[in-house]
Amino acid sequence: MTYEDLEADEPVDSEPTALPLLRLGWVTQALLDVLLEDPSREVWPFWIDRRSAAGRRDNGVILKRLAQAGWLTKRRETGKPNARVLYKLTPAGETLAREAVERPVKWPDGVTRHRPGTAS
Repeated sequence: MTYEDLEADEPVDSEPTALPLLRLGWVTQALLDVLLEDPSREVWPFWIDRRSAAGRRDNGVILKRLAQAGWLTKRRETGKPNARVLYKLTPAGETLAREAVERPVKWPDGVTRHRPGTAS
């Protein structure tokens, strides 16, 4: 549900509900694994790129998609010449992320999946 979907007389929740993702691939799961290591931490795309099993440099697109779906909050640093955009899991997003990383998704051969709290 988006704010545009609400009727004018309906109350607006202080925190919107996160929408489930219909498409979820191994790259998104790798990104969610990293976010779930510390759900309260604000992170930026390059930080995730360096820690993700995917090792990609285009996680910013996935982060934007997750933010639009309500899984993440997004804010720009202030007072810095090269301000970064920081992302953090919302409470609803954390719940959906924990469910999403358990979905069966085909991982490519040769890619070792890192999951918080596991040896693999």
